[in-house]
Amino acid sequence: MSGADAGVPVVIGIAAACRCVGGVSAEMLTVWIERRWVCPPGGERFRPVDLARIRLIAELRDELLIEDSALELVLPLLDQLHAERARLRRLAGVLAARAPDELIEALRAALTDDPAGG
Repeated sequence: MSGADAGVPVVIGIAAACRCVGGVSAEMLTVWIERRWVCPPGGERFRPVDLARIRLIAELRDELLIEDSALELVLPLLDQLHAERARLRRLAGVLAARAPDELIEALRAALTDDPAGG
């Protein structure tokens, strides 16, 4: 049974990460680590979540043509959005398990209304 099969995340080095993602050099990835755009635990050992982050950065730069100076602003905003979505999922789980049906329906209605008020 492989590590991934046992629920243990696969961890790979920088060269393998570059091969997995494609189009990202070791030098470029090292700069991203120095800028803290990618923060693998333990330095240069990458988990699947780190590879997804590398792919995201590469896509933002190469396909959407977002410059590095803009990425300094964009990446923290994406991180905040991701964190808030995770918090909302946890909240939804608690509400689904414990809140009365009337409250759940009222919240669902409030969250699906037009946020612009129109």
